[in-house]
Amino acid sequence: MLSEQLSPELRAAVAGHPNTPAAVLGRLAADYPAQVLGNPALSLLRLAHPGLLEGWPTDTVLNLVARPQAPDWLRRYALAHADSRFQVAVAGHPALTLDEVRQLARHTVWKVRARVAARPDLSLELLTLLLGDPDYGVRLVLAARANLPPDAAERLGQDASLLVRQAMRQRLLP
Repeated sequence: MLSEQLSPELRAAVAGHPNTPAAVLGRLAADYPAQVLGNPALSLLRLAHPGLLEGWPTDTVLNLVARPQAPDWLRRYALAHADSRFQVAVAGHPALTLDEVRQLARHTVWKVRARVAARPDLSLELLTLLLGDPDYGVRLVLAARANLPPDAAERLGQDASLLVRQAMRQRLLP
């Protein structure tokens, strides 16, 4: 009953309360993701209900996965999920390990690789790998990076894709 009140403060408090049922958390997570992720009972609910997230709206879970405070178990869930939207959502997460980022940089879906290409902490190894990506969309994301090394910029300036070359020319304009 409290979760259906008009007061956003009250609904946020319910989302963070450890006695809130799992189904109610799933409904509140769309509007109060930080409170749900900070709920001290969330990990216990996951253990008590192994299919906890499958009962929640997909868009809500995707939003939770992408948040910096998403716990390790939620990131692992996203990395192993069959739906590539989960890997797209988690690819920019700041707490991923280098091995996880490497795995995502080799993903079959270009949108996942593009999210890796946009990471501010992209290693030189993965930058080099993604410079040779078969999808121009990934290389276009690389071309938009502010901290692009000169050799990478030169390579993208001669890219096979007209759009990538144009993006590199735009960087040279005042």
